[in-house]
Amino acid sequence: MRYVGHGRTDRGRVRPHNEDCILVEPAHGVFAVADGMGGHAAGEVASRTAIEEIRDALCTDRPADLDAPELLRRAVERSNLGIARAIEAHPEYRGMGTTLVVALFEGDSCWIAHVGDSRAYLVRDGRIDQLTTDHSFVNELVRLGMLSREQAARDPRRNVVTRALGSSQVVVPDIVEVPLSPGDILLLCSDGLNTMVEDGEILSLVRSAGGDPETATDRLVEAANAAGGEDNVSVVVVACQGAPDPEAARRTAPNAAIDPGETSR
Repeated sequence: MRYVGHGRTDRGRVRPHNEDCILVEPAHGVFAVADGMGGHAAGEVASRTAIEEIRDALCTDRPADLDAPELLRRAVERSNLGIARAIEAHPEYRGMGTTLVVALFEGDSCWIAHVGDSRAYLVRDGRIDQLTTDHSFVNELVRLGMLSREQAARDPRRNVVTRALGSSQVVVPDIVEVPLSPGDILLLCSDGLNTMVEDGEILSLVRSAGGDPETATDRLVEAANAAGGEDNVSVVVVACQGAPDPEAARRTAPNAAIDPGETSR
């Protein structure tokens, strides 16, 4: 299997600066989105720190003797520790944190780890399925039957997360395995997308791109901004394609990129 990915992060129409950060490492099969919190640039520091630690753990310093779930657990732990060290060195960053969703592709499967309310979706056979469960206050109320999903989408507390990197010494990610087939599309996003664009429209926009990750990414970000752009929005789209020659796939893979702030790839 060959994986072709593209990502973009955007400030949106309302926020004064962008606290999201993304990672696009197709040669290593690693993609991620982080949505920082804290204000006064601290959220940006948290998200970028998390993404840099993920890149180092899963690309630069990746051990060869660990399975995917353990690699992801250690990478998330390393990211959390990196944020803690940044706070220790800069007391003014106290209170910062970040969500994280990271996808690690191996063979015909993808392993996804997440903390917070950044999401992963799978688009397959004309339908879209959310692969992650939001670690958020309103999602817990939905689980308990105290709110409907429609009410949760409009609740003013919908941005309150119950789990985030930087919030405690130990953060445990949820990890799932997703078997993949050619034609599948994996989507990672910050909540700046799914709070502005309903899942049905996300599906329609991804399908209209005809399997091209760059086109899909641009259309999704533009749709979030057209709907009001109330938050930073980050999107990574990965298309699963057949690859008869894995070595050729690696040779033609795009350059890796970490995208903070207003940049896009």
